[in-house]
Amino acid sequence: MPPDSDQSVIDASGGAIEFLLRRMQRSKDFPALSETIRTLNTLSAAADKSAEQLAAVIVRDFALTNKTLKVVNSAYYAGFAGKVGTISRAIVVLGIEPIRALAASLMLFEHLAEGSNATRVKALIGKSMFGALVAREAATDAGLQHGEEAFLAAMFHNLGELLVAFYLPDEDAAIQAEMVEGNVSPVRAQYKVLGVSFEQLGVAVGRHWNFPHAITFSMQRLPSGKQRKPVNEDEVLCQLACMAHDVTERLAAGEGIRDRSLSLLLSRFRDCVPLNGERFGDVVQEARTEYRMLAEGLASPEGAPPAIRALAGLQQKDAATDDQDEAIAAVALPGDDSEQQAVDQTNPEPILLEGLQEATAILAEGADLNHVAQVVLETLYRAFGLRRVALCLRDAARRQYAGRLGFGSDIDVYLRKMRFDEAYERDVFHVALKQKTDVHIADLAVGGAGHGIPAWFNALSPNGALLFLPLVVQDRPVGCIVAEHERCGGLHLEPGALRLVRALRNQLALGLQLRRSDRP
Repeated sequence: MPPDSDQSVIDASGGAIEFLLRRMQRSKDFPALSETIRTLNTLSAAADKSAEQLAAVIVRDFALTNKTLKVVNSAYYAGFAGKVGTISRAIVVLGIEPIRALAASLMLFEHLAEGSNATRVKALIGKSMFGALVAREAATDAGLQHGEEAFLAAMFHNLGELLVAFYLPDEDAAIQAEMVEGNVSPVRAQYKVLGVSFEQLGVAVGRHWNFPHAITFSMQRLPSGKQRKPVNEDEVLCQLACMAHDVTERLAAGEGIRDRSLSLLLSRFRDCVPLNGERFGDVVQEARTEYRMLAEGLASPEGAPPAIRALAGLQQKDAATDDQDEAIAAVALPGDDSEQQAVDQTNPEPILLEGLQEATAILAEGADLNHVAQVVLETLYRAFGLRRVALCLRDAARRQYAGRLGFGSDIDVYLRKMRFDEAYERDVFHVALKQKTDVHIADLAVGGAGHGIPAWFNALSPNGALLFLPLVVQDRPVGCIVAEHERCGGLHLEPGALRLVRALRNQLALGLQLRRSDRP
């Protein structure tokens, strides 16, 4: 039986958590969501390859890429980021940690924004987003140098409740009914229906997703009454996340920032987050401003739940002006980007043009070649919805061309196998390099049947479509770009698109030439 007081942490049954996790695993999207978030959480800003890996993880998901770029180019980020057209550029401009935090949040929200319990889930998502902004705004007051950890800690503070609302809607409804009809506390209702609390389930999933200890530690509920001074950064993040959550709940319920209940709440956490009334008002106002700015980049034309209207500082709809109606619509949560995906991949030119402008600007800035290559490859990958795209460069010591960088399915394995000798052979790759000619093969299955595709590549990619682009510096081939589409005939190279593709390739070749000229 659970204890009588909510202040005590219930020792959950491991069996109950495993049972709930198995139920969620049976949902078609949960395993894929888990794997991607776990991958994001294993990337470290200190690792040399993390920027490339983070970009590769994000761009695999077209909708996530679009939403991340929309947010990065929203009013909130635009003041210091400028126009950003690729994830690779966003990581360089803003850093690994902010993009990783943003991607993890958007990925979770994108997966959970629709379902049988959509209204409640959207309200929970909106509150999580707002609480994260409050925590980030108040991070400096809590003595934290970087707000991204505070943002993540508050974002996932209520992970367990959000997952139950989406994946276990019947149990979620039973918990709400138990609280209202049985007049019991939230924790007791959760324990009665699930056998565990939201907190315990959230921590279990957070560990399964490889969240840092500080994030899972911040999911715990704190006892009522004044909180003691935190002794380490984990405790600071936990108190900050709890404060942001409680502030958000009260504002979502319609309370004003000067209400006595909020003053009492702030006094609970004063030894960790010393906010006076004026500073607290600034924090909430900044969070509301950012909230609307972020929402403008994520909006779908749906009405927002009442709690979201309250958090945005908007009046109820019947009293709203036309301008407020537009703002309310902008606070609606992420929707489906499938229609936009179809449009973008039918007409690749806008993405190609953005990428070309970005690559040109990067070269003008004198950035390193790896950054230019990432932008070029990512642009091609997104513009054509490719299966894979890879950069191969000449390895003079081994007299080979070898895969160095790429995006797409199983790309690490692909790059290891993307290796062929420099010595001339009668196949399409060597002919294209010798003649400095671009090659488009609409059907790899036909090309691999004795028509010039190397046997090793045919084993690696037996079907689909291929574009092979030699990289030439001072009239000598130094590498190539290999782009694959999973469908036969899937690469639609209209004249305008082909010109932009070649211009992108030429920018990368220019970068290689500049690097050579810089060598002593």
